[in-house]
Amino acid sequence: MSTTKTLIEDFRRFFIHFQETWNSCNANNMTALLSEDLTVRWGGPETTISDWGYEEACEGWKEAYKQYEGHYPKWYFQELHITPASENEVIATFWVTFEMDGTLKEVVKLFVQRFRKEQNNEWKLIREYCESLSPEHFISN
Repeated sequence: MSTTKTLIEDFRRFFIHFQETWNSCNANNMTALLSEDLTVRWGGPETTISDWGYEEACEGWKEAYKQYEGHYPKWYFQELHITPASENEVIATFWVTFEMDGTLKEVVKLFVQRFRKEQNNEWKLIREYCESLSPEHFISN
């Protein structure tokens, strides 16, 4: 089996875990999947851009999960593409939609995330780019 195929297969198993962890609403478990070298850029409506790193991302997960507590949030992932970026890194591109209290929210986000397999064989998110758009512009496959 090729090294690339093995890397992608290993990542796909991790990526299922990553999505389950995201939906668990456990900030400690979610932030354990982030690299301390993390860099993030989010593009919002009307050309708003936000950049942050590991500490801000950890705080963001804690605040988000606290905000959604008791509202039964669920995120849905639609994978677009997963590809190797190097011998130990993978880039995943996917859409995320979101529901709360059983109602689909008008939130659609495109994510491009880069993950690295660390020396301890754990995958960590090292870079993230997110772009928000209105649901009326979202075309699902």
